[in-house]
Amino acid sequence: MAEAQPSSPPFKSTAPFDDPKADTILRSSDGVDFRVYRVILSSASPFFKTMFSLPQDASEDSKIPTVPFSETGRILDRFLRIWYPGATTAGFDSLEQLADVIQLALGKYDLQYLAPILNRQLRVYVENHCVSVFAIACRYGWKATAKLAAKQALNLDLPSIFTSTAANPYLRHITGDQFQALLIYHHACGKAAAAAGRLLPWSDAEYAWNKCTVASCAACGQYSEIPGRGRVVPRAWIFTYLDEASAALKQRPGANVQNPALLVAAQSKAMSCSSSSHGGYHATSPCRSHGLQDLSKFVMDKYVPAVNEAIKGVTLQI
Repeated sequence: MAEAQPSSPPFKSTAPFDDPKADTILRSSDGVDFRVYRVILSSASPFFKTMFSLPQDASEDSKIPTVPFSETGRILDRFLRIWYPGATTAGFDSLEQLADVIQLALGKYDLQYLAPILNRQLRVYVENHCVSVFAIACRYGWKATAKLAAKQALNLDLPSIFTSTAANPYLRHITGDQFQALLIYHHACGKAAAAAGRLLPWSDAEYAWNKCTVASCAACGQYSEIPGRGRVVPRAWIFTYLDEASAALKQRPGANVQNPALLVAAQSKAMSCSSSSHGGYHATSPCRSHGLQDLSKFVMDKYVPAVNEAIKGVTLQI
């Protein structure tokens, strides 16, 4: 028989919400009491000011007016700690919890001055919840955060984006145009990033794929005119890499073109190049001796910056 797991202890309010001199109790839906001062709440929001102008019920064990809330104690605690004087910010346990507090602060109680604080908190979740963050940011007009989330979504392919949105509760609060803008941006970035490699100066004379002249090494069907060297026929494996990297970027514009799998696949073709022979002298071909080194340098110095610049040129229309 499986051993029963201990349940988590009930949530309890702590300082400064346990002040015995407070003149008001906020009671959460799960029965947690928060002792607060009415003047502080009234000065924070017109909602509270109006609420306290109405008759309030006293709690059973005191004469202090008690205001029932539909939120749980944990959510109410996180909400109050953002702005209540003397409270230490507790942070958020999840994006769901933060989204509830954002709705509470900006929707229900209209504390618009909290927007910058909540916006910064939302950015913490961009890396792991980019589509949800995009939706929440669009809902509250935080365009910079929405753009940050859209860029993070470039690390996903479109099927993954659709899978992650299948049961996403935040998308119902944004327009179809806003979600479509995310998809259009992703597609446009994919096209731009995929094309970036072919526009690069891969014909640098110093690269191994241009220095190799071994007849048995598979050569590309095209050539380049390199100053000082004339017509040079590059080795085909560099284009194998560019094609594979381009295909990856088209699907996921944020794909890592420095991925060892891509580099090793190209290097394995370069290593198939046999040694060169000149007048009985045998030497290791440039493809074998410097192929991976030159490819890594090319990718780091030219390919990655080109891809980043291509993506930078695409605008998210929201």
